[in-house]
Amino acid sequence: MIKAAFFDIDGTLLSFKTHRIPASTQRVLDAFHERGVKCVISTGRPKYQMPDWLLEGWDAYITLSGQYCFDRDGVYRSCPIDDADVRAVVEQVAEGRYDSLCMQGENSFVNRLSKRVVTAGSNAAIVYHEEPFEHAFDAPVYQFCAFLDSADDHIVTDATSHVLTTRWCDLFCDLIPDNGGKDKGVAATLERLGIAPEEAIAFGDGENDLSMFAAVGTSVAMGNAWDSVKAAASYVTTDVDDDGIYNAAVHFGLM
Repeated sequence: MIKAAFFDIDGTLLSFKTHRIPASTQRVLDAFHERGVKCVISTGRPKYQMPDWLLEGWDAYITLSGQYCFDRDGVYRSCPIDDADVRAVVEQVAEGRYDSLCMQGENSFVNRLSKRVVTAGSNAAIVYHEEPFEHAFDAPVYQFCAFLDSADDHIVTDATSHVLTTRWCDLFCDLIPDNGGKDKGVAATLERLGIAPEEAIAFGDGENDLSMFAAVGTSVAMGNAWDSVKAAASYVTTDVDDDGIYNAAVHFGLM
C-alpha cells in the first residue's frame, strides 16, 4: 500500500513548456491527499526558486537535491558542502574554468550571466542574478551548479574532496556533498513520517532522481526522462505533457 509519494519538479511535476502542473497531475495530487498519501516535493531547487502557488499543500519538502529538508514543523535535514570544497569551487570560478550558480539557504547567485546561464534559467522559468562569487563564503552552501559539459565534470571532482556531481540537464552539473543526494532526503523524510521505503513511490526524469528511485519501493520515470532513469525505474510512463503522472497512478491502481 502506497503511503507516501515523492515528486521531482522540473520535467515531472512541471512541464518545461508551460511551467505549470498539468491538470491531470493535479487530479492525482488531490486524490492522494484524499486517501491520506503523504505528498512530498523532491527537487534540486531551493525553496526561494519555487513559486508561491507551488509551495502550497505539501507534507514535506526535499530541496537542494536532498541537502535541505523541511516541513511545517521546521528543518529536519541540513547538509552543506564542506568549506574546503566551497573554496576550491570559488577559486576555479575565479580562474575562469567555468561559470557557476551558488545556492545557499536563503540566497542564490551566479558569477556572471553568460548565454549558457541565462538559457538554463529560462528553461526552468528562473531569473538568476549576479553577485561577487566570494559571497559563497558568507553562508553555508548546499549546492553549486557548474556550467560544464558532462565530459568536463572531472574538472570539479579533481579539485574537491567531498563532492559528487549529478545532472538533470545538459547545460550544467549539480555539485552536492558526498553524503548528500535525494535518497538521503527521502530516507530522512520517511523516517520522520514513520513510513517504510516499500510503502513509497517516486516520480522523476533526471539523473539526480536515480538515488531517489533507489530509496523507495516503486519508481516511475517520465516518458521524457533520461534513458538511464528509464532503465532504473519500476515503470516508464508517458511524458509530463501527456498525462504522465496520471497514467502511472492509473497503472498502479492509485486512481
